Order: sequence, then structure tokens, then C-alpha cells
Amino acid sequence: MSKYYLCEADDADEGINKVTPCDDAETALLAANSSTAAVHFISTVNPLADDEAED
Repeated sequence: MSKYYLCEADDADEGINKVTPCDDAETALLAANSSTAAVHFISTVNPLADDEAED
């Protein structure tokens, strides 16, 4: 089962400063739709994780 991450940033040049994990795509889309961050996108990889365990 895939996990989705809502990635947010206040400024594109500063990079991602908040990642919110979501269990399904619909939840991730709803969270992105209500995001007030200047930059936001959904990813299947957590960009702030040092080392994600591989399944």
C-alpha cells in the first residue's frame, strides 16, 4: 500500500518545510486543496526523510 505525502513550502527557493503523511490519495488531494502554503504538491516519497525503509 502506498503512502502519500503533502509537501508544503512558504517559498519555492527555500525548499519544503512541512510534510504531512496521508494514507490514501483522496485524503492527500483534500489536504492539498485546503493548503494555504505558497508551494504545495503530493509525493509518494517523503522528501524530508533521511532514510526510508524499503519494503
